[in-house]
Amino acid sequence: MRKGFYSRRNYEISQQAEEKGEGLLIGYLIAGDPSFDQSMELVKGAVAAGIDIVELGIPSRYPYLDGDIIKRGHKRAIQNSQFDSDNGLMEYARQLRADIDNPIWAMGYKDELVDSGLGVRLAEEGVIDGLVLPDCSLREQNDVHEKVCRYGVDVVRFINPQMTDSELAAAGELATILYAQSYIGATGNPFAQLEDLSELCRQARQHSSALVIAGFGLRSPARVRMAIDSGFDGAVVGSAFVARCENGEQDYLYRMIADMKLQTSRCVKKE
Repeated sequence: MRKGFYSRRNYEISQQAEEKGEGLLIGYLIAGDPSFDQSMELVKGAVAAGIDIVELGIPSRYPYLDGDIIKRGHKRAIQNSQFDSDNGLMEYARQLRADIDNPIWAMGYKDELVDSGLGVRLAEEGVIDGLVLPDCSLREQNDVHEKVCRYGVDVVRFINPQMTDSELAAAGELATILYAQSYIGATGNPFAQLEDLSELCRQARQHSSALVIAGFGLRSPARVRMAIDSGFDGAVVGSAFVARCENGEQDYLYRMIADMKLQTSRCVKKE
C-alpha cells in the first residue's frame, strides 16, 4: 500500500493517473526563463499540453549539479526576470498557483531554498506541493520535511544505482516520493546511455511504499516509455524542455510534451 502524501494535489494527481492507467509526466522548467512573463505563459502552456506536475526550478547563480543547458537557463532567468530578492520569486509562485491547480514542486539548491528560508515561505503560503533539494543530504531533507509537512508539502528523496541496500532503506523510510536518478552525474548528459531501469525500480519498491519516479536522461518519448515500462510511477523531463525554451521553440515544446504524455499510458503498445 502506498504511503500517504502530505499534499492533496500530489495525492489527487497520482490517483487520477492510476485510474487512467497512466504514469505521471513531471516537467522541469526554470522560473523566469527566459523572462518573468514568458516563463509564466510557458509553464501554463506546458500544463495544458500534458505535464501532470510542474517541477519549478528556482534560479541559482551556482547550479553546479546541472549540465550546460540548465545552467544557461538559470543564467537567463537571473538576468531577465528581475528576481533581485526572494519577494520576486514569491510573487511568481503566487501568480502561477492562482493560474494552475496541478502540483508545483519547487526544485532548487540549498542556498536558494533552504538557507534563505524561501522553501518554508513557499510552503507556508500554500503555493507549492513539493520540495526537491538535490544538494541536501538525507538528514537535511528530513529536517526540511519536519518544517514543511504540516503545510501539506512533500519532500522528495533521491536514490541512485550506486546506493547500498541500507542507503536505499534510509532514503525510503520517510519518503512519500522517491526520485530515482538513472545515472550519476550532471543533468542533461547527451552521452548518457540508459540501461534497464527496472532493477532500480524494483530496489526502490523493496524499501519503500512511496511514489517512485525516474529522471535524468529522459530526453525523448521513447525514454519516457522506457521509464514507465520499467515500473516507475512517473518520468521527469528537464533538459529537453529547457532547451526548447532556450531556442524559442514554444510549439515544439508543447508537441514534445504531448508526445511524451502519450507514452505514459500503460496501454500503449511498444513499436
